[in-house]
Amino acid sequence: MATTAIGNAVVPLASLVTMPILSYGLGVDGRGQVAAASGPLLLATTAATFGVPEAVTYLVARTPASVRVALRHGALMLVLAGLAGTAACAAVAGVLSDGDPVVGKLIVLAALALAPTLLVLVLRASAAGLHRWRLVAAEQVVSAFVRLVGIGGLAVAGHLTPLTATVVIAAAPVLGGLAYLPLRRHTSAAVAQGPVPVAPRAILGFGSRIWLGSLSGVLLSRLDQAIMTPLSGTYQLGLYAVAVSISDVALVVNSAMRDVTFASDAAQRDDSRLTASARISFFLSLLIGLALAAALPWGMPLLFGPGFAAAVPAGFILLAAVVLITPGSIAGAGLSARGRPGLRSTSLFVACVINVVALFVLVPPLGAVGAALATLVGNMVSGWLNILFLHRVGGTPIRHFWGLRRSDLRIIGDKAGAVLSRVHRTPDRQVAP
Repeated sequence: MATTAIGNAVVPLASLVTMPILSYGLGVDGRGQVAAASGPLLLATTAATFGVPEAVTYLVARTPASVRVALRHGALMLVLAGLAGTAACAAVAGVLSDGDPVVGKLIVLAALALAPTLLVLVLRASAAGLHRWRLVAAEQVVSAFVRLVGIGGLAVAGHLTPLTATVVIAAAPVLGGLAYLPLRRHTSAAVAQGPVPVAPRAILGFGSRIWLGSLSGVLLSRLDQAIMTPLSGTYQLGLYAVAVSISDVALVVNSAMRDVTFASDAAQRDDSRLTASARISFFLSLLIGLALAAALPWGMPLLFGPGFAAAVPAGFILLAAVVLITPGSIAGAGLSARGRPGLRSTSLFVACVINVVALFVLVPPLGAVGAALATLVGNMVSGWLNILFLHRVGGTPIRHFWGLRRSDLRIIGDKAGAVLSRVHRTPDRQVAP
């Protein structure tokens, strides 16, 4: 979890560094154009997965020797889905851009990265199933580095425009896939005793049950940015995109714990480990969220410019949304790991429907604040439904997802001490005479 958290932290931190560059270099409207261009790509990236990455992780975690076959089938499925998704993005670019020809062309350009991005997700899923978390972290580090150096270099050279920024943002996750070059060695070790056949229907069977939830989840978190331009304009979208980038930092710990919990619980169920992860995730996310909230009033205009001071209220609401969903997010990972992804999908679908209705009601009059309120409501619904479903099918007590226990503090202390001792360790390299 610590390794995954480091990798997960790099992406939002890089975004946090590049956001001021984009904001000062492009202005609120220019930043809104970039968000309008990249929003459909982010939405399509999950819409076109059909749950295949999660299915690959699940199958490989349970049977590591199946990794090569699962990877091959999954890659073929997602490349085909990516090509179809690119065509779909091109078809709706005119609507999502609200008739703006410049934004429409940027949407199509960004969509060209869809198929290779999906291929990287399959590689990540295989690495996660094998518990090769360092490779996953390395991918995220490379992606963040490309984004940071690309945006920063363009700004220094005086070539930062919505077009060049869109190219860098779309290409960064693809180049991050280079980190999986060593995965071949790990897959060879996993199949040393003979490969295990995996039928494509096994991947699609699990994936179809989890896909609705994955699609609903990305709609819950990304649909707002994809449709805000026609609802309230690029100015409000620019404010909201900055607020989202701040709130994503509070998701670092929860994302790491959710990913690792899914893989580990698929291999071996453990209620005490799952609920401890939920409590610790909430506590650490709360600490990060409170620190960010305290810094927002002066940090937002300082980092992004005076024009972005209006994004502070949306930032407060989004921080509350991402912190409050953490226990339910871990419960959702438990549902999927225990062969009940359909229940997780149900909770996310219900939350998505509520979120979409709230977006159309709240965004036109309230702009970025309305989108943030819609996200808060959707997150609360999906989180609580996940916890209730896990309680119903597995008997996991609801109260175990909340609060902080002495055992949790011991876990935090032990792991923090282990990390610090590893950092400060100086091995004795003297050779005996």
